[in-house]
Amino acid sequence: MPSSQDEPAVEASQIVDTLHEPLLVLDSDLQIQQANPAFYEAFSTGPDEVIGTSLFEIGGGHFRAPALRDRLEAVGADGDTFTDVELDRPFEGLGRRVLRLNGRRLAGQGGDPIRILLAIEDITEQHELEKKLRRHARELERSNADLEEFAYAASHDLQEPLRMVASYLQLLERRYADDLDETAREFIGYAVDGARRMKDLINSLLQYSRVGRKEGEFREVALGALVDEIVEDLERRIEDTGATVTRDPLPTVYGVPDQLRRVFQNLIENALTYHGEDPPVIHVAGTPEEGGAHITVRDEGPGIPPEGQDKIFRIFKQLDPHGTGHDGSGMGLSITRKIVERHNGDIWVESTPGEGATFHVTLHLSPQHHD
Repeated sequence: MPSSQDEPAVEASQIVDTLHEPLLVLDSDLQIQQANPAFYEAFSTGPDEVIGTSLFEIGGGHFRAPALRDRLEAVGADGDTFTDVELDRPFEGLGRRVLRLNGRRLAGQGGDPIRILLAIEDITEQHELEKKLRRHARELERSNADLEEFAYAASHDLQEPLRMVASYLQLLERRYADDLDETAREFIGYAVDGARRMKDLINSLLQYSRVGRKEGEFREVALGALVDEIVEDLERRIEDTGATVTRDPLPTVYGVPDQLRRVFQNLIENALTYHGEDPPVIHVAGTPEEGGAHITVRDEGPGIPPEGQDKIFRIFKQLDPHGTGHDGSGMGLSITRKIVERHNGDIWVESTPGEGATFHVTLHLSPQHHD
């Protein structure tokens, strides 16, 4: 009958055997004293080839790695633990495998020999999936870069021929004014207006592609001073619409000044445009968050219907559900979102029709969130 002194050891041995993760128990010389059934199954071996053998000799030296030896010796000597030591190598009969190893010293009674528990996790499939995801991310990044380069080149190169079309149409109207009837002049007007709209779209596309080209240098930006400058630049339009624009104290964030200026100018200009029958009332506020800031631009306009609150950020999407007749490219908020995303921030809108809209922007306070 076993003594009470043997019972803890027997119990620990049974626990090791029942676990589904491959486990080894090593002595202070890093020789294997116990292996559980999950280890034998995973590595297609048996006790005769494992027990009493150095960890670094089994399986033709599959576990022979200086970093692993150093970590195990530290566990035996000082009782340290370690996690996430990885081995990436071919195993006979198994092919190339990636293993994650964790080690710790087993507690024992005074005078008991040192025992080290080594847990082995096969992360080959996870490792391959991560490699595929990284590869796909690189491919997507290259594809996006190519698309942005094309958009930049196309929008830049289209401006001159479009300018020539508009110029020659206007020249035609002036030179042959006496020979043109009202219908012909109306047709020319439509064509010139179409060229102007196309120019606005091209300019917006050019701005959109420039965001993707990561132009501008990140630095500290005082949002309070930035919003004050925007309000000053929009002073004439604010007076014409009878608008009221106010702000709370705003934080200093980290970003590209010109791009952040465009973000808040677009949001304020939108509120000045879509204001319904009453003069616009706009308020900019900011609250601190962990490592960042949460900025809101609130208006008291007609609001945005639920089905349009996501669409407004899409490229070339423009909503005018309240019949303001505003003529734009439909690119302003898509450019705004792209800038915010470049700053690793977020933007969204909350609105109830008839009760105004609040645009939310999150930004960071330090360079650690940027490339």
